[in-house]
Amino acid sequence: MFPRRLPTEPELIVRPIRASDKAALLDLFERLSARSRLRRFLAPKPSLSRREVAYLTEIDHRRHEALVAIAPDGTFVGVARYACEVGETTVADVAFAVADAWQGRGVGTGLARLLVQDARANGIERLHATTLPDNGPARKLLGRLGFGVCGIAGGVLDVDLDLAAADAGAADRRAA
Repeated sequence: MFPRRLPTEPELIVRPIRASDKAALLDLFERLSARSRLRRFLAPKPSLSRREVAYLTEIDHRRHEALVAIAPDGTFVGVARYACEVGETTVADVAFAVADAWQGRGVGTGLARLLVQDARANGIERLHATTLPDNGPARKLLGRLGFGVCGIAGGVLDVDLDLAAADAGAADRRAA
């Protein structure tokens, strides 16, 4: 897949993550504050294990996709991913992380929109996200994309986006 640009930050290049991006992903993780890590992983996360880094970078780009936003200096400023559970092919969990210095500039929203496009193209029918109830930025981003609340339990908020229904609604609006 060819590199793309974010409409909100055109100097950033967006491309799928590669197995060779382990160091760049770890650098992004190190630039996330404890609060940003908590919001991304839903628990304190002081470090990533080798196994976790491999899982986050060695992906098939169909059932598990990750897009990275890259600054002109080559550093990662954000990552958006979806991943299907083992044996699943049409429902995927999504997650986003943006370096603290880049938050509030539309990087997460831009990555999320591209990720939803890629999920549709790869046959994903439903996206699911889990976030902390007090994570206002994530709730706002997910709401703008059309995710709706499907559950609240265990101190987290679950939201879903039915891509098939969203596609049908868009087709209906175009036909009208």
